[in-house]
Amino acid sequence: VVAIGLIHIFGKLATSSPKRVWKQVFTFAVDLLASAVPAVGSTLDSEKSKALNDIERDMLGDGDPDANVVIPSESLPPSEIVAISEKLKGSHSGFASGKKWGGIYHEAGSEATKLQSEIWGMFNSTNTLYPGVFPAIRKFEAELIQMVCSMVGGAEGGLLSSGGTESILLAALAYRETGRRRNITNPNIICCETAHPAIFKACKYFNIELIKAPFDSTNFQLTPKIVSRYVNRNTVAVYASAPTFPHGVLDDVEGLGKFCESKGIGLHVDNCLGGFLLSYLKKQGLLKGKKFDFEDVPGVTTMSVDLHKYGGTNKGCSVCVFKTEELRNSTYMPSFDGCEGLYVTPTLQGSRSGATIAAAWSSVMYKGEKGYLAMAKSHFDTMTKARQIVEKIDGLELLVDPEGCILPIVPSPNSKLSIYQVASQMEKKGWNLFTGQSPAVLGLCVGDVHLKMLGEWERDLKEAVDHVKANPNEKPTGNAAVYGAASTIPDTLLDS
Repeated sequence: VVAIGLIHIFGKLATSSPKRVWKQVFTFAVDLLASAVPAVGSTLDSEKSKALNDIERDMLGDGDPDANVVIPSESLPPSEIVAISEKLKGSHSGFASGKKWGGIYHEAGSEATKLQSEIWGMFNSTNTLYPGVFPAIRKFEAELIQMVCSMVGGAEGGLLSSGGTESILLAALAYRETGRRRNITNPNIICCETAHPAIFKACKYFNIELIKAPFDSTNFQLTPKIVSRYVNRNTVAVYASAPTFPHGVLDDVEGLGKFCESKGIGLHVDNCLGGFLLSYLKKQGLLKGKKFDFEDVPGVTTMSVDLHKYGGTNKGCSVCVFKTEELRNSTYMPSFDGCEGLYVTPTLQGSRSGATIAAAWSSVMYKGEKGYLAMAKSHFDTMTKARQIVEKIDGLELLVDPEGCILPIVPSPNSKLSIYQVASQMEKKGWNLFTGQSPAVLGLCVGDVHLKMLGEWERDLKEAVDHVKANPNEKPTGNAAVYGAASTIPDTLLDS
């Protein structure tokens, strides 16, 4: 057993970072000890259960005693349903204050969101599965796709999806299918350890091997030099980020594009987060010359671009953009031989509400080119101010100079601060800033709400750092504790 385990671990050395290998060794040692000594296994099971319960409580609370677990026997009047909903919405007070950001990039309650609600109601009873019955929805969808294709330049088509994850799933599916036509039966995709987990999900769903490569330790990018160590005859695509969510860094898309072209493999750019922001920073010369799209990098073959982030639309709207129609057509799975006859849909979904699409279309039309240029400039200015705030606080610094909308904050080398403790203090003050691992980092993802909240954020961040300096042994709590533990938890526990 020991020999087999060691062979497995050493086999991972060629395709894993040192930290990942260490976790493999730790996991193997824990499993071996648990199987050899029953008492140890029992203790581990108990601690595992406690840890998982603590994580669940931190994320979901202590339960809902008023939950409806069966359909009501009698109809509730609309007024009562509205009253219940308003009361429940009161639990979102953290979001309403602006501190709990919640992944909503536009300002709630604005004229734009009121327009979304009005258009949503207008097209609530529609279904994209019937374009002949609802031609307006077909028009909205086609226009959204084409506007995004035009924004990123040089693409022949796209598919409107429910979000970034589905867009990434569609891209991965396209690469698997094109690989099959090249007689690749065991395809793999290469990504960086900074890649969004959506590509992990896509590869799991579609039985694609995912090879996770380390980032360049100097600039936190995925580079051609790194990728060249992992590519093989079964590689169908490389996955790059613009930007990475943990650090706000654009991978070396230009270099990867040239590399992938020379190897005859696809290059997907995860532009879900950057999307409209990067494109409109680029138009104003505020992106430091970084290249990431079809217009500037011929080797890019697919992109995922979210409208529901910096596009300012309601949630549930993204576009997977394809360089060629042939690649897009690889995602289609038509059924011909069933009793129903021909059945085909453009994405992973069947029926879709046209209301989401109509409201998103209204958002883009309301914003317009001029509005997006102003949005990008204001977010650029906010990032600059937030960067200056971090640089002023003794004990903190930026992990890397970010090019997107993420500010990656770490302790300065001599401060001995725990960034997870700082995050925990910020959480107690009402903020829900995200934290990452490998390396430990606290991130600010800039949205509309931060344009007017930076003063309060600066005061709370300084107080949080001062508290941690005065109480260095205090353990982090809440979500910060979960992320801090995740960097060392054995994979077997995480799999549970």
